[in-house]
Amino acid sequence: MMRKKTARVRYKKHSDASNIRHLYWILAVLSLITIFILTFVISDYGIYQVYQLNQQKRRLHTHIENLKIEQDSLLVEKARLENDLDYIEKLARERYRMAKKGEKVFRVIERPSKK
Repeated sequence: MMRKKTARVRYKKHSDASNIRHLYWILAVLSLITIFILTFVISDYGIYQVYQLNQQKRRLHTHIENLKIEQDSLLVEKARLENDLDYIEKLARERYRMAKKGEKVFRVIERPSKK
């Protein structure tokens, strides 16, 4: 049987001072990563907080737009109530069941449907 030659990797033994320097570099990098995460992800100005504030800003802009539309419709309604007598009469008849003198108002009562 023929033996297959395998390459053996020989590791160079480092001195203790070299190992300590390597450990310091790892600790420094981990510290920088931790500081980065604490500063930019978790803090008040972190990514998550900025995302939440942008969501809230979009919701508030939508709400403001809806309120502006509602305000415009209310201004139109106010103008009609101040100036349009036919509109006022229509509302009085429909909402408050009012009638002019001599008119008869009929109220239709529906029978409950049998099931």
